[in-house]
Amino acid sequence: MSFLWKLGILAGLVIVIFGGGSFATYELFLKKASRKPAKGSEAVVTPTPDPGIALLDQARELIAKGNVEDGKRLLISIFQNFPKSTKADDARKAVGDMNIQDFFSPQPSADKKEYVVARGDSIAKIASKTKAAPELIFKANGLDGLMIQPGQKFIIPSGQFTVQIFVGQQAVELLNHGVFFRWYKALDFHLPANMTSGQLKVIGKEAWSGGARVAFGEKKFHGSSRWVVLSASGIIFYSETAPNTPNVPKPRFGIQLAPEDMEELFALLGKDTPVTINK
Repeated sequence: MSFLWKLGILAGLVIVIFGGGSFATYELFLKKASRKPAKGSEAVVTPTPDPGIALLDQARELIAKGNVEDGKRLLISIFQNFPKSTKADDARKAVGDMNIQDFFSPQPSADKKEYVVARGDSIAKIASKTKAAPELIFKANGLDGLMIQPGQKFIIPSGQFTVQIFVGQQAVELLNHGVFFRWYKALDFHLPANMTSGQLKVIGKEAWSGGARVAFGEKKFHGSSRWVVLSASGIIFYSETAPNTPNVPKPRFGIQLAPEDMEELFALLGKDTPVTINK
């Protein structure tokens, strides 16, 4: 084989080896790198603003200026129109606080009537006459004891309350005449595993102190743990005012509320109050 022929073969091998390597390098690194988007050309995702933040500020400003009703309507719009807003619970609490203050205030309204204490009256007798819970009369009139005098004027508020349990949010909503009234966030939430959406009702109320039930009017009733028992479910709304030395063991199934929330709910709910579970 001539020298020129050998030289030609050698040159071909060099081209194949080094040329193929160069092509591979280009495909694997240079070309791949060239396909990357230029810096600054990536799509930028802008978070959706939370409308509840601005609306809450506007509502507070209106209320501060004395325009309470418009401020309240704006607060209601937050949790009705934007339930996932980070400010929805703040709005619910603000509206609930306003509702409960109005309900227990001495200001006249369609849901309140005045009662003048007669000789021989007691809180229990007044409750029987007015069909109002004694706890409600006690709370509405800011009483700190059971001693009352003839001629005293009491405000007897009334409501048409219903309750909704929201399983996903672990919360309890109180409605009055079908309209939002109050929102209670659960401290503990434990329902039966097979519990489905449905209708229940209040069948009883209990107060507990030191492991025993106590009645309204007894000394230990003040500061007692409260239970509201629901029908045919084993579910109980409850509180514990003495967590270190519980007044009563926790129910198997129940929704625990803060003591002040439970004291309020205990006064507002009567027997046969409808309760709806929303899963």
